[in-house]
Amino acid sequence: MKFQILNSTDSEIQLVVEGVSEALLNLIRRTITYDVPTFAVEEVYFKENTSVIYDEILAHRIGLVPLKVDAGIFKMKDPKIDITLSVEGPKIVTSEDLQTKGKGVEILYPNTPLVNLSKNQKVEFRAVAIPGQGKEHVKWSAGHAYYFHYPSKAKGTENLEKLRNMVDHEEIGTLKNQPNKFILVIESWGQLEPKELLKKALTNIGAKLSELKVK
Repeated sequence: MKFQILNSTDSEIQLVVEGVSEALLNLIRRTITYDVPTFAVEEVYFKENTSVIYDEILAHRIGLVPLKVDAGIFKMKDPKIDITLSVEGPKIVTSEDLQTKGKGVEILYPNTPLVNLSKNQKVEFRAVAIPGQGKEHVKWSAGHAYYFHYPSKAKGTENLEKLRNMVDHEEIGTLKNQPNKFILVIESWGQLEPKELLKKALTNIGAKLSELKVK
């Protein structure tokens, strides 16, 4: 399997992948979305909530806030992260208002709105984030990946948009003439860099295959 980088940013990487079957590439895609572990809020204990948002809805919003966590925290015996909030209106509460205990935790997308508090309304709670995988709930998903066949008429100088347009105007039969060459795009939600997301997915697949050999 050979990878060639078309373009790379902090949130997305575009790759040409050769020498791989569509089945294996689909496995990589699914592993990136569902099997790479991250941290997310699982439990929220409300002390007070006089906003117009029900506890359950607010807890759901908090759970979807991405958390970037140092690798060492995953290795702890009982990996948990405490998060607190105590705010009073009038105020638009955002993810930036969430307070984490200890080092090695970053709240991503700090401008994400959680609830709009009017005068004299208050929200106070303690939340607990734990590691999990996207196959359990999308809040633990670290990113998204998709792929498509490499256009048969591409010269290797086209960008992603041009390659997509070429595929849209090419017959399926012609695309199938290159069964082992694809474009793979990986988008990260921020917990991991796209390259690291791919590495962890490949490591995960390798570990599962080794387990099959042992059995």
